[in-house]
This record gives sequence, C-alpha cells and structure tokens, in this order.
Amino acid sequence: MDLNDKLKHIGHSTLEIGDPPCILHQRSPKGATSPMSQPAHERIEIEQHLRQMNDEWVKALVRGDVETLDRVMADDFFFAYPMEGDDKSQFISDVASGEIRVEYLNRENVTVRIWGSTAVLSAHDSAKWFYGGRDVSGRYKVVAVYAERDEKWELVAVQACPIL
Repeated sequence: MDLNDKLKHIGHSTLEIGDPPCILHQRSPKGATSPMSQPAHERIEIEQHLRQMNDEWVKALVRGDVETLDRVMADDFFFAYPMEGDDKSQFISDVASGEIRVEYLNRENVTVRIWGSTAVLSAHDSAKWFYGGRDVSGRYKVVAVYAERDEKWELVAVQACPIL
C-alpha cells in the first residue's frame, strides 16, 4: 500500500504491520473558514487564550490536578496515545489513581491554527511518563483540538504520536 492509499485510510480501524505508528494529514475541515478570515485582534486573543489553556492542561497533568483537567476538557474529550485511547472520565480516573503518571513534560514548537469555532494546536513534547507502570517516556508529536461551544473554548481531543 503506497502513502496515498494509507492517507485515504486515516480514521479507519486498521493499518498494516510495519506501518509507522502515526500518519498525520492536516486538512481544513470541510466548510471551515480560512484562519485569515477572522479579524487579526480576535485571532490573537483566541490564540493567546488557547495557549494559556494548553499550559494549564500540561501543568495539571504533571501535578495530577484533576479539577483543572476536568475544567479544561470537554465532556466528550478523547485522548489517543500509543497504548490505547481514553475518554474524559477514564483519562481523569487514570491520572487520579496514578495509572497515568507524568514526572515532567516539556512542550515546544507550539503552533495554533483557528478555523471559526475550531482550533488545532500542535507541538513537540519531551516527557517522562508512565502508563500502568510502564515507562513510555520519549518524544511525541502532539495535536490538540479545541472547540468553542456556548461561547467557551474546550479541549475536545488530543493525539500523541511517538517520534521515532
């Protein structure tokens, strides 16, 4: 299967053995407005707010602060990472119980793109973290999706892909 065929299968349940752990293909959502269609001052304010939310989420994850995680994350939040995926309640439960434990997380090269009421934050992480007692430390490419709902921005999804 060539790369174009693989890109067509993004979002489907199977990939072949030997495939890279993650293939990211960025495309604007159908019908989404261009990032440049919003007034500059509004884009800047939204971007600053999302960067602040991102910082709060990262710090809360390292501290095990489930109250902040609960506030920042949408009720229908989903986190996809190398071992499996968790919805909001399972993710927060795993953090509270120590099933997910983060000793440090350094997030760099953060970029934010905004399309109306949807935004994507991408970054590179260096982290020392454990899942179910397993050391899964390393470098990751992270994509976080935010949505504005009822005039409030929420973190709706995160995908963390190991950088090999």
